[in-house]
Amino acid sequence: MPSSRGLRSFISLAARAFSTYPLRHPHQMPSAIIQPTAPHTATVIFAHGLGDEGESWRAAISGDYDSRKPGELTIPARLPHVKWVFPDAPQQPVTANFGARMPSWFDLFNIPLEPGQMLDKVFEDDESMRNSVQIVDDLIQAEVKAGTPESRIVVGGFSQGGALALTTGLGGKEWRTKSSADGSKLAGVAVLSGWMPLKDKFQSRIAPHAKSVPVFWGHGTSDAVVYYRLAELSVEFLVGQLGITKHSAHDKVGAPGINFESYEWMGHASCKKEMEDLATFLESVIPREQT
Repeated sequence: MPSSRGLRSFISLAARAFSTYPLRHPHQMPSAIIQPTAPHTATVIFAHGLGDEGESWRAAISGDYDSRKPGELTIPARLPHVKWVFPDAPQQPVTANFGARMPSWFDLFNIPLEPGQMLDKVFEDDESMRNSVQIVDDLIQAEVKAGTPESRIVVGGFSQGGALALTTGLGGKEWRTKSSADGSKLAGVAVLSGWMPLKDKFQSRIAPHAKSVPVFWGHGTSDAVVYYRLAELSVEFLVGQLGITKHSAHDKVGAPGINFESYEWMGHASCKKEMEDLATFLESVIPREQT
């Protein structure tokens, strides 16, 4: 997992263009999992970024890369009732990386995603996005069938995975075709260093309940892969065009709308403060004791 605190450096996506990755069937969905240590009443499904794997984020959320003070709890220890699922993206060619095959949730036509491009100039592939939304939705439905309602499930992700989480969490039945998405609402969405994809289609495919979904959005001001300004533009569009509320006060964490948090000097990475803020958000939207 990437980190600005020396957890493990995030490798530039462009630098990995010519790397090779083990082949997997396009619809194979191996997942790293953190099992709950208390009665299971909630689930978080978290999608990694381009070229990564679920195991990296399992280790990061587990605290494997971090140093903690005596008595300081890991995120799973703070949320013992939560099951974490970290799926692996399918292998597919990525246009921005010269067509190289790698773990990717959807095709990207350009990297980095710079502020000068604005949202109109960021191009993602609709078909592969639909396919990956269905992968996440299949995982959601598996949790529902096992007894965890959608109201106790959060979808989240980093970078490309954050864009996927936003699409899945706020999208209606045109994206989540296998579920009753227009009548079902997730507990929340977490977007780390992500953006709003498919601008021209997003507005028409949003779920009726999207305004009432709590969203945690964290982004580093020094991000040179998904530029900070692009995140700001994404939030501005969601607020201005779709009527979603934006909160800045910490006392609004977990309220319907977007809680947008900036992390000074953080690049395309995560940090301890962001992880603490994520845990606080999750404690709010999927608390241990159901109310």
